[in-house]
Amino acid sequence: MEARGQNRTSHRDENELAWYRAELSGLDPGMNVQERAVNEIDDRSSLTVAAEPVLDKMVDDLADTRFSILLADRSSTIVDRRVGDHTVARALDRVLAVPGFQYLEEISGTNSLATAFELRKPIAVTGDEHFLDALKVFACYGAPIIHPITHRVEGVIDVSGPVSDATALLGPFLMRATRDIEERLLEGAQVAEKLLLSEFQSYSRQRSHAIVALGENLVLTNTAAVDLVKGVDHISLRAIAADMTTFGTYEGAHVLASGQAVSIKARSVPGSNGGALFDITRNRDPRPRRKTSAFSNMPAPPDASARHPQSRVLLITGEPGTGRTTSALTVAGEPNTVIDCSRTTTVPEELISSMRSALLNPDRPVVLDNLESLDARSAGMVSSAIRDSPNRVVITSTPVGELGDAHKALASLAMTRRELQPLRATPHKFAATVQSVLAGLSLDSAIDIAPSTVQKLVQHDWPGNIRELREVLTFAARGRERGTISDHDLPESIRTQAVRGRSLSLMESAERDAIVAALKSSAGNKAATAAALGISRTTLYARLRRYKIS
Repeated sequence: MEARGQNRTSHRDENELAWYRAELSGLDPGMNVQERAVNEIDDRSSLTVAAEPVLDKMVDDLADTRFSILLADRSSTIVDRRVGDHTVARALDRVLAVPGFQYLEEISGTNSLATAFELRKPIAVTGDEHFLDALKVFACYGAPIIHPITHRVEGVIDVSGPVSDATALLGPFLMRATRDIEERLLEGAQVAEKLLLSEFQSYSRQRSHAIVALGENLVLTNTAAVDLVKGVDHISLRAIAADMTTFGTYEGAHVLASGQAVSIKARSVPGSNGGALFDITRNRDPRPRRKTSAFSNMPAPPDASARHPQSRVLLITGEPGTGRTTSALTVAGEPNTVIDCSRTTTVPEELISSMRSALLNPDRPVVLDNLESLDARSAGMVSSAIRDSPNRVVITSTPVGELGDAHKALASLAMTRRELQPLRATPHKFAATVQSVLAGLSLDSAIDIAPSTVQKLVQHDWPGNIRELREVLTFAARGRERGTISDHDLPESIRTQAVRGRSLSLMESAERDAIVAALKSSAGNKAATAAALGISRTTLYARLRRYKIS
């Protein structure tokens, strides 16, 4: 009896905490489930394939009841719905319990689907235990589906029906179904590994260069790849694989963590749960190569054929810390004249005088650094000076979309432009960037970094980009000339920060950047930001939490 009492107390506490989370999300009990865009669903994912026969059997077992079955994926998006009673189906439609809709606590409050996803444990939510009044007509039972190999949440299964039909018997019934799906996921993973192994053996048999196959929990390499591709490079390859569709391909140049330039051809392996095959060849350029730079997206100096009037002005844009100044100095070459607008304390007339004086020497290109720091009047005067001069000018600034009108007019003089990408936008280059920055800290050191530590670093947002990464690695490598950097060497702010569980895809990174840009444009006004993005404030708050945007 005591144990039962403890269970009831625990259940009550969980529901109270779920209500508290709903209130923090700005929900009110009288609200409807919040509208948001319907997502595309993959009806042939490993989860849906594993669950399909189990759901079919559940439908048969519940044939004489008014209970429905919902299946959600690892993002809590409903991917399957089984309901036989038309009245229940209409009730589910009214609360947006439909395939493609993401059921999270911040938009639906306390319920067995969203709360089981949040807690990673089974839960029953009946009648008045729901936060939203619209859901109180249901008795719901939900349980997370945990992958037997990765131990991560693959999805949630939910059984819901009228509150008058509530019964404790559905708990054990639901848990049996959950275990059946998990067993089928394990079987599917084993089949996927066999498919990937077969594809790897068939493809690599007649090839002498590096071949790598990456599965969900499997890495296969031939002898050439063992020598060429290191553990930290797997992080970059997985980032490439994550951005390929089920039947997708990839082809492009890449720099490995060792500094070796390679060409990569990659393709996904159907049926392997996201597995991919990589064909990696060394680039054999007979010309002498410069030492790899941490600024992997740095533009090359323009050749002589490009130095005509329309391309004498080059614009390099990027977020702070992406290497704009270093790139500009490389392009300009030596000798040069640098005018840093962020350090200019003179009146506009003196600035223009200095600018015009520098522009008179055609043998010394001018670097106009941090354009965004100029006031509008100075920007207009500098624009006139550059327009009247034949000298080469390299301008650096924040992204053009963040500039004022006068600054955009100045930037428009550049017929050649290059935007440096932030670290978070190029996860497939991150491992090589880390190695390059480490190499630049001390030419005589033999410091390496553990792949697991690189994986932790790639999940960080890096608002300071390469500049911030250099500071973190300098701290981690302090006082040593050799050895391997591990997690405990990192600054506490990096070790303890609640970073994302995975790195963002390119699409997610673009969405995050769009939200940040809209917040800046609206001076932090959430209502104006949501309106500019065409989303509800509830959705905006969910995205701010998801992407850790403060």
